[in-house]
Amino acid sequence: MNPTSVVAAVLSAAPDALYVASLGTPTSALREASGDGPHLYMGGSMGTALAAAIGVAEKRPERDVIALLGDGEALMGAGSFWSLAGVAPANLLAIVLIDGHYTITGGQPLAVPDAFGAVAAALGLATATARTADEIVAGVSSLPRPGVLEVRYEERAWPGPSPFVDPPVVRFRFEQEAARDESQLLR
Repeated sequence: MNPTSVVAAVLSAAPDALYVASLGTPTSALREASGDGPHLYMGGSMGTALAAAIGVAEKRPERDVIALLGDGEALMGAGSFWSLAGVAPANLLAIVLIDGHYTITGGQPLAVPDAFGAVAAALGLATATARTADEIVAGVSSLPRPGVLEVRYEERAWPGPSPFVDPPVVRFRFEQEAARDESQLLR
């Protein structure tokens, strides 16, 4: 599995979810796997994607929300796991893509334990770990919310830098997607 195939499996399991992707690998993989869908791409704001996803989940409680986080992002925004446990939005799943490296800055090792599931479990959140597409689909489909799904992958094929992201366009497209109601969703 590589980041793009991980995200493709997530998209197949939850095609109607609202997606918030952290900068770097999750954004590049989501843009590649979705054909640059109407998602919220958090470029240039490391450590804020889960906090933003909590806000989206609170604003749109009738929609599933998925936060796609890299392991570096999850470290930078670790306090948001406490917020996730405290606010406990019943529609939010955080997915942490784990390869143990800061991929977009040169591949440096994280140099800390990648214990996101263990921390989440200690906070009372539902957790699971996946390594294959089938395990990812099962986790996305059945893990109680709020929850944290660790996806561990070995093929560190970076999807490449994202093409220029025009923030006003990203915001407009995401707001349009978030405004769709249940009757408009494809099931």
